[in-house]
Amino acid sequence: MDLYDRYLEVAKDKLKEKNFPKAEEQLLLAMGINQNGHEALFLLGNLYHTQGEFEKAITTYKKSLAIKPNYTDAALSLSILYNDLGRYEEGRLLFNRAQKQVSGPTDFQDSYIQEKLALKHVELGELYETYHRFQEAQEQYQKALALSPQSPEIIVRMAKVHEKQGALSESLKELKKIKIFHPDYVPGLVKLGLAYYAQGKMIEAIQEWEKVLDMDPKNSEALLYLDMAQKAQTTTL
Repeated sequence: MDLYDRYLEVAKDKLKEKNFPKAEEQLLLAMGINQNGHEALFLLGNLYHTQGEFEKAITTYKKSLAIKPNYTDAALSLSILYNDLGRYEEGRLLFNRAQKQVSGPTDFQDSYIQEKLALKHVELGELYETYHRFQEAQEQYQKALALSPQSPEIIVRMAKVHEKQGALSESLKELKKIKIFHPDYVPGLVKLGLAYYAQGKMIEAIQEWEKVLDMDPKNSEALLYLDMAQKAQTTTL
């Protein structure tokens, strides 16, 4: 492992600890060694995004994508940030462009094998979850997403395991992918509403459940949660 990789590893640990000043220091040191370090720039963008420094995050994600145009993680994170800022079309166009760059011609056999492997990782992740080994479960779901990055079911599972570890902001970030990839996926939108609700974002939660009911007026979960949220609002007024 070279010095650049060591700085990255320390930075990742500090990000997990939410020690953002130390993480930023390590990432900047990594960039000093390798100015073309797309992963360091991506992590730096995540750090700025988490801290609400949105313009710095956008600039950093763009630098990462300039170095590696088919860097799906950076494209997706930037797309989510654009969505958060209400720049929906920019977000959608950016991710679609990145997807085209990585989606070369593949035959059915390759696609079939990838789906099978993804399912195996999901099964293993579920097993780890059963024994409350959430970190290992998260690693398996991450591998599944690498093989099937737009699977709504896997995205929801990843969000759930983040939630079980108390990482509510990470859970919310995962669920926001549903709105990009599968805006009509009702179970994901219901969970997105719950993620907003868990963070006290009542208006956003209500909006998601109302969208679900526009698509599925008899959805029992959305009806229940919407009633709960509306009563909570009335109580606090």
